[in-house]
Amino acid sequence: MGYLMTQFSCKRLFVITRKFLYPVFNSLFFLSLILPFSKGFAEVLEVEEDAAPLIVEKPIGEAFAFYIENDSRFVGGPGTDNGYSNGLKVSYIYAQNRIPNWSRRLVERTPFLDQKLKIAKVNFGISLGHQIFTPSDTQAEELVVNDRPYAGFLYLGFALSLKKEFSEQFFEVALGTVGPSSLAETVQNGYHRLIDIPQSRGWKNGLNDEPVIRVNYQHRIKTIKKEHIEFIPFYGLGIGNVMVAAHAGGLVRLGFHLPNTFGSSRPSASNGNSFISSSLRDDSKKTSYYIFGGLRGNLVARNLFLDGNTLRNSHRVTKYPVNYETELGAGLQTEKWGLVWSFVVQSPEFEERSRYNSFGSISLVYIF
Repeated sequence: MGYLMTQFSCKRLFVITRKFLYPVFNSLFFLSLILPFSKGFAEVLEVEEDAAPLIVEKPIGEAFAFYIENDSRFVGGPGTDNGYSNGLKVSYIYAQNRIPNWSRRLVERTPFLDQKLKIAKVNFGISLGHQIFTPSDTQAEELVVNDRPYAGFLYLGFALSLKKEFSEQFFEVALGTVGPSSLAETVQNGYHRLIDIPQSRGWKNGLNDEPVIRVNYQHRIKTIKKEHIEFIPFYGLGIGNVMVAAHAGGLVRLGFHLPNTFGSSRPSASNGNSFISSSLRDDSKKTSYYIFGGLRGNLVARNLFLDGNTLRNSHRVTKYPVNYETELGAGLQTEKWGLVWSFVVQSPEFEERSRYNSFGSISLVYIF
């Protein structure tokens, strides 16, 4: 430590410290505005013991889920570092039919939700997510005018999944921040230093700080459900200053002992967490093996990561209002564990660099 202190003046040390701690304090301050909605952080993962239950069925099953998306070969991506560069998400999924503290008052005051909870199985979830977007040339310090802006997205998500035998509806509200306070530069360049590869040099040209909200809805339906094959079409929409868009598509699963779910989840799809019951299979405890493929079309009115900041000037590109993506993958499911890998290819999202983008996605769920 003495050696390091001799290398820097007090002034330079202060500048460096401020550079790294300022976005941390900014993020903590923003999250401190979010957490009161949960009646305190200590209560986020608890229900009110003395409150009258809104659902009479006994709560069963709960889970932790971890998701990672990256364009590196480490997770099965193409080995590039541009476009949608990285996505992380950690979720706690409450026991089936358990209403957490932060949602009880909302349910009581919303007749639509109160009625839905009486006729469907329910999972609530809470998650912390982070996404990073970069242009192709990450070594340029000046603004790359013909490519997307640097952007990061840090958010806290509150989700609800309603499941019937042949359909599932998903709702999520995500509150967070974009810009330097998202810690995207710190996360990306810190990881690059760890694995000894060049750091991204153009983050000063990225989006400015902006508090954001994203509300997502998706409905999935099993129209074909056989022993070894399932077809699951879906549709949904998203609103907020992060994204205003609608989507529709479908996926096919082929395999043995298909799990009693409606497909996997990933951060970039904004389709929440897989439904969790006491066992992911209702009919047996056999291990599931399957492959799947999907196609999704997107109609986009606004994309903050391409259109730039809402109320402040920032770099932006000309987005395509329509795009699509394909997904191929495989899954392994046991009574307690679920593992899914997929490879996603996205059509061009903006005019300045009209090319396809791809990345790998991994989800790991542990049920206890």
